[in-house]
Amino acid sequence: MTQNEGQYKIDLEICPMPILLVASSGKIVRTNKRLEVLFGYAANELIGQTVEVLVPPEFREDHPDLRDAYFEVPTNRRMGTGRDLNGMRKDGTKIPVEIGLDPLEFDGEMMVMVSILDISERKKNEAMIRRALNAASSAMIQVGENGTIELVNESATLMFGYETNDLLGEPIEILVPERFRRKHTVYRTSYQSNRSTRNMGGGRELFGVRKDGSEFPVEIGLTPILESHGKSTMATIIDVTDRVAKERFIEAKSKQLESLNQDLVQFAYSASHDLKAPLASIAGLLGYAEADLKAGDLEEVQCNLTRSRELADRLAKRIEDMLQLARSDMMNGDWVEIDIDARIQAAWSSLPTDHTKLTTDYQHEDRFWSIPVRFDAIIENLMSNAIKYRDQARKNCLVNVRTWSEQDHFYLSIADNGIGIPKKHRERVFSLFQRISDTDQPGSGLGLAITKKNVTQLGGTIVLEDDGGVTRFTVMLPQGHIQNLTKGGCIE
Repeated sequence: MTQNEGQYKIDLEICPMPILLVASSGKIVRTNKRLEVLFGYAANELIGQTVEVLVPPEFREDHPDLRDAYFEVPTNRRMGTGRDLNGMRKDGTKIPVEIGLDPLEFDGEMMVMVSILDISERKKNEAMIRRALNAASSAMIQVGENGTIELVNESATLMFGYETNDLLGEPIEILVPERFRRKHTVYRTSYQSNRSTRNMGGGRELFGVRKDGSEFPVEIGLTPILESHGKSTMATIIDVTDRVAKERFIEAKSKQLESLNQDLVQFAYSASHDLKAPLASIAGLLGYAEADLKAGDLEEVQCNLTRSRELADRLAKRIEDMLQLARSDMMNGDWVEIDIDARIQAAWSSLPTDHTKLTTDYQHEDRFWSIPVRFDAIIENLMSNAIKYRDQARKNCLVNVRTWSEQDHFYLSIADNGIGIPKKHRERVFSLFQRISDTDQPGSGLGLAITKKNVTQLGGTIVLEDDGGVTRFTVMLPQGHIQNLTKGGCIE
């Protein structure tokens, strides 16, 4: 043994890391005691064997080619960057390792010094952390300083519909709706200059996007992490779809209760005035009839009884209209596909249409969904008004029904060439107990209020247009995705 060899052997032995020296032929030239203990070999037992003896069997066939490629361009580097590496012990068990390669020339021959680090404890800790992350009910995603995804748990993959390997290394913006991605990059960069544990969004509505392109509302908590390789951020993500739906439902119910309260006030006013007056008139007429009966004036008795019956009938109709208004808030049912023409024709046939002609122009998409009882109430009320307030002096009284579709909405227009609606009534035409004409036509002033209630319960809007020659009511009803329409109940 030369002096250099002896010194080199001493250097290998005092090194705190397992080390072996491998020739370009792949033969193991030197090992230290720490390496022999790590792989379970006796002293010098590995000398002269090829380095592939320490490589798992499934990789041994390809390893010589990789080794030869390294010796063609030898450099100081880590082996297997980005891959999990394992060494093979003498007893056949595998150990996770990190490997460093350092080329050197020894006695005129190019060799490589291989340093090996046993990372079993690290892998055990990583596995423990991963189990803890996967046990979390919330989605957890670790994002590097450059915005790439470094770690995801099972809840995250289930929430967004990806496999783990589909997300690792990808930019976090892959989970952000496309319309927000440019802004998100700015927000992410800004966060790096003021890293803190906080909720993301600051009062904004946040959305995630699944692999299939569907969006859903989320809440996100950010926790900064400082690791040896740099800064990263742990994002905790919660799908708040159910909560948002409940909040919107509560908000809609609150508005509905507020509307009902206003209706109740008007109902009380009507009950104390509009109902009280007819009852007083009926009582008065019956008093006259009683006196006339005693006087023997049967003709006057008959006249007063007839007027009493007419007032009673009108009062009963008023009460029935009020009950219909109250029931309109409780009319629910399943969303089903509607045959527009069949519904229009059925409603038209139930009305006194002797002097009025119906025309239709259906331009909507083939399929339309609604709650039948509410949709029927809308078209019956609008067509009934068109007939009731037709222009008696006009020979050709017309009612036109037109439909069309636009941006996931269904539009229904019912127009007539009747007497029109005076300007003074147009602003309050959908309020309770408002008459829409100055004629002596009987009515409670509830028809359009009921119509609007049904439109609102279907999530739509109704608009009045009157140019003096044509009166037109246009109803807009949302359609959206069929899965949202077939759940039953109202759109909130």
